[in-house]
Amino acid sequence: MAITFDANKYQIPRGRVYFDPFDANDARTGERHLGNCPAFAVAAESEKADHYSSETGLREKDDSTLIEINRTAKMTVDNMTAANVALFLAGSEETVSQTADAVVAEEIDGVVQGRFYQLGQSTSQPAGWRNVSAVVVKDDATPTPTTFTVGDDYEVDAALGRIRIVVGGAITSGTNLRIDYSKPATTWGRIKTGSSGELRGALRIVADNAKGDNRDWYCPLVTLTPDGEIPVIAEGTDYSTMGFSVDILKPANAEAIYIDGRPA
Repeated sequence: MAITFDANKYQIPRGRVYFDPFDANDARTGERHLGNCPAFAVAAESEKADHYSSETGLREKDDSTLIEINRTAKMTVDNMTAANVALFLAGSEETVSQTADAVVAEEIDGVVQGRFYQLGQSTSQPAGWRNVSAVVVKDDATPTPTTFTVGDDYEVDAALGRIRIVVGGAITSGTNLRIDYSKPATTWGRIKTGSSGELRGALRIVADNAKGDNRDWYCPLVTLTPDGEIPVIAEGTDYSTMGFSVDILKPANAEAIYIDGRPA
């Protein structure tokens, strides 16, 4: 009778990645779907303590004990949501609230022809205001300031709250400007960086393989750190991606990795 061999299990892996960030007390806060992750690969490095016999002239290894194992992973994400970008930047999301106001004589000193200037920049609002209107640009001459002409002397990007000093216009380099404008009540999203470069949480991969048995991975404790670069401007047609390094840790009362098959 011929020998029967088991069929090989080939696999084309696919799946969804979820990250469950811990709060300050290391409590789970709920799994967040990271979106499309074209790559997630787990690596393991180990270290052994080797013993060599000294009983003969030839020193020979007679024992070896595994004493250390380090499990890590590399993850690539191309779902460029604000939440994922904030995760990469070790930052946070917030909503900027702009109140309606009529701004009078905002100071921009020593302007240069051809340069751009942002309206509304301050310590509390470093990126400035948006959706401005009724922009009037004057100099600081007293008692009668000069009012400049939009288009000839300066240009306005009202949506972004920016002005440009026209080359060859009446606003000469070095002029101190006093600018009046109105801004409406509005809001927009913002991502800002933080002080922590590492996030603790749990990580789950729910498999949906193109080929092969589905096995779902769960890591109860990982640290997630940004790895590599995030494109801001790029030539070509490649989709943007961002990378993360994952340290897979062993919790006090659990194992480092669980890989579950599907119920029969």
